[in-house]
Amino acid sequence: MKKIIIAVSVLLLTACSSKKDISEILQNNFETRTISNNFSAPSINLEKDHLKEMLLLLHYNYTAEKIKEHFNMSDSVYNIRINDLFGEGLIKKTSSGDFVPTCMVIDTDEGKVIKNTADSLGREMSGIAIDRMEKIKEAYSKIPSFKKTPFENVSLFILGNVLHNYWQMKFIEERFIKSFPPQRGSSRYYLALLQNQNRENSEPFALFSNRFIKIGNYTVGQYGNGFNSSIPSYTEKELDKLLKTKNSTLQFISGADQRKLEALALIITQDLLNYLERNRPLFVKLYLNSVYKDQTSFREWFVWFYQFMMTKTTIVLIEKGFILKQFSNNVSYVLMK
Repeated sequence: MKKIIIAVSVLLLTACSSKKDISEILQNNFETRTISNNFSAPSINLEKDHLKEMLLLLHYNYTAEKIKEHFNMSDSVYNIRINDLFGEGLIKKTSSGDFVPTCMVIDTDEGKVIKNTADSLGREMSGIAIDRMEKIKEAYSKIPSFKKTPFENVSLFILGNVLHNYWQMKFIEERFIKSFPPQRGSSRYYLALLQNQNRENSEPFALFSNRFIKIGNYTVGQYGNGFNSSIPSYTEKELDKLLKTKNSTLQFISGADQRKLEALALIITQDLLNYLERNRPLFVKLYLNSVYKDQTSFREWFVWFYQFMMTKTTIVLIEKGFILKQFSNNVSYVLMK
């Protein structure tokens, strides 16, 4: 892979230097996104009781008094809401006694700062998969679940989701972050509130991501950065029937072949880890000079920073023709037990 020297100017943003107006903040569209290795999600509904809005305002360092005043909350109601967020592990108490989010809150300004470096790194990172393309295609050809599907038709799924996202995150957690997702409630997951100024049905910051829904013995997934509709709603019996239909366009993946996809992801894992390790000092510097250093952990910050990197990698693979454009919006698939 051709080596690229990246010059990075680290920008120090302080949330208190230009505090935004509460009404202005809450007019923006923030969407909740989670990442986990077992489809975990919050046990509390952040869309109710102003919980999401409280997380946003705590990120911007608004006091309890200001939050209570804006929502016309009594002390007792405010304490209940804070306890809900604290019990879920989404906020923590600082040494000064204030509460701050432990999750990521990324508005458009903060997203631009992240993209400033993540895009350069993601572009460079794309060379790892390109250098291994023949081996990737050879491994793909040996996976029975895909024997009737041309590689080009699932190029987004393989080169994006398998190599860099869902099937790769396990190895990044184990060998680079060296930690599990944070314990939140009874589950482990990463969470971010992402401002979305994109067109309808487009993911915040056009990030490539997975959506899942469990249906009996199946897990239906969608991967992409532009979802034209919700995940197709099937019954378990309908999926049983589709599985037996030879001409079904829905991609079913057996448990054994999911392990083969994991092996396929491993083709680039060591090179990817080496690349991340070489840039660890840069990641630490960016984190320590970000608005997040006193709120969320490095591991959570990195997981979301990596989503921006990986998205740029995917875009470069599309631009260079390795991912077929007509299949680059989103792809649906079914994981079997």
